[in-house]
Amino acid sequence: MKYYGFDISSDFEMREMPRGEDLDLFIPTEGIPLNLEIEKMGFSRIQFPNTKAVLIRLSPKSERITCHILKDIDLFSSFANFEVAAHTIQMHKKEHYIQLRFR
Repeated sequence: MKYYGFDISSDFEMREMPRGEDLDLFIPTEGIPLNLEIEKMGFSRIQFPNTKAVLIRLSPKSERITCHILKDIDLFSSFANFEVAAHTIQMHKKEHYIQLRFR
């Protein structure tokens, strides 16, 4: 899928929630550990255990993506959030974890 020029590939159902000009993508993850990989950062991964959902905010005015890692199903349960400059988002279920990649 393509949103505002961002390529998104995912095995998960994404709920689209417009926020003015921005778009939030809410992605339930069922408590499966999430391995975060950001290619440009040079580290192998950061793991977030027991993640209930991911919220990704996209904007037509920015190349930066805001990502919230949630421990419950609402934004107020965010226990990590960050911005990253990327054009591709990949979120796929592996055998024992979810791989979330920003490129």
